[in-house]
Amino acid sequence: MGRWFNRNRKGDDEPPRESTSSGPIVEITVTQGGRSTTKTVGGAVAFGLQYHAYHEQYGATDARTLEAGSRYAQELVRGHDIDEAVAVYQEIVGLRSSALGPEHPDTLRSKHSLAFALWQRGAHAEAERVQRDVYQARRRVLGDSDAETLRSGNNLGWLLIELRRMDEAEPLLRQVADGMARTLGRDDADTLTCQMKLAGLQHLQGRSQQAERALRDVVTRLSRTVGPTNPVTLQARSNLLVVLLDNGRAAEAVDAARSLADDAGRALSNTDGVRLHARHSLARALAGVDRRAEAIGLLADTLPDSERGRGVDHPATLEMRTLFAQLLVEAGDRRAGPEARAALAGCERVHGPGHPDTERARALVRVTR
Repeated sequence: MGRWFNRNRKGDDEPPRESTSSGPIVEITVTQGGRSTTKTVGGAVAFGLQYHAYHEQYGATDARTLEAGSRYAQELVRGHDIDEAVAVYQEIVGLRSSALGPEHPDTLRSKHSLAFALWQRGAHAEAERVQRDVYQARRRVLGDSDAETLRSGNNLGWLLIELRRMDEAEPLLRQVADGMARTLGRDDADTLTCQMKLAGLQHLQGRSQQAERALRDVVTRLSRTVGPTNPVTLQARSNLLVVLLDNGRAAEAVDAARSLADDAGRALSNTDGVRLHARHSLARALAGVDRRAEAIGLLADTLPDSERGRGVDHPATLEMRTLFAQLLVEAGDRRAGPEARAALAGCERVHGPGHPDTERARALVRVTR
C-alpha cells in the first residue's frame, strides 16, 4: 500500500510533491578574517531568513510571520530536515493557537502539517494523536459532513492503517467514505482516495480478491474523472500493482508496472515517491518472471533517486536496497555483500534488531560471507 498523506489536498499546508520550490532568493554578507563576501542563498536557508526577518519586523503572531514560518517548515520537510521542521511546526501551532485559538482553521492546518512531519520523523503515536485532535476539532466546529472534517478523518484512517490498528481504521474509513460520497460525490477524487485506503486495508487483512476488485474500480473512476496520469490515479495504480505482485501475478504485473513507470516518468520527477514505487514494483515483477538482470539494472538506476528523494534511511529505500541485495545474491554478483551490509545497517537503525525486514537483511549478509 502506498504511503502518502492525502496528496491531492488543497487546504492543509503540507509539503508539496516535488523537490523543487520557488521561494525567496536572499543575499547575505559573510565576514571572515576581516574580509566580507556576499552570497546568494535560496531554499530552506532563504525561507528561514525570511521567517526570522518577518518575526522581527511584524511580530511573532502577525499573519505574515506565521505564513512565512509555515513555508519555512514545508521547505525543511522537502529537504529532509525533519527534526527542525517539527520544531518549527510546533512553534507555529503554539503561536497560532495563542493568537487565533486552538480550533481556528489556520491552527488546525498547521497541526495537520505537524502530524505529517511527526510521522516522517518516526513519532507515529504522537502523529496519530495530533491528527486525531485535528479531526475531532473539525467535527466540533464544522460538523461531521463538512469536507474538511471528512478529509481529516481520511488522513486519520490512513495513520491507523499504518499503525496496523485495523479495527479502528475500517469503521472510520467506511464512515468517511459514505460521508464523502454524499458531500463530495461518488466520483470525487477524495472519495475515491478514501476507498483506495479501504482497499489497502482489505489487502492487509488478507482479503486480496476484494481489494483487487475495489482498486480496479477506483483506478477506472479516477482515470475517467481526473485522468490516468493524475498523481492520485498513479497512486491508485501503484497500489493495485502491490496487490497483483503479492498475489503472485508477476506476468500481469510486468505490463502494468511498465505502463505505470512510463506514465509516472512523464508526469512526475525522478525522486517522486509514486514514480519510485512504480520502478520498484517493475523490478519485483521482472524478477518474478525470471528477468533478474533487467530487475538488477533498474534497481541500480533507481536506488540513487530514492536516496535523494526519500533519504537513505527511508523504509522504502531500505526495502528497495534489500531487494537489490537479494537479486545480487541470486545472481552471484560481487556487489551483493556491500549492498546486503548497507541494507542491514539501515534496517537496524530504522526498524531495530528484531524487525522482520532486519532479519531478512541479516540473512542476506550471512549468505554473502
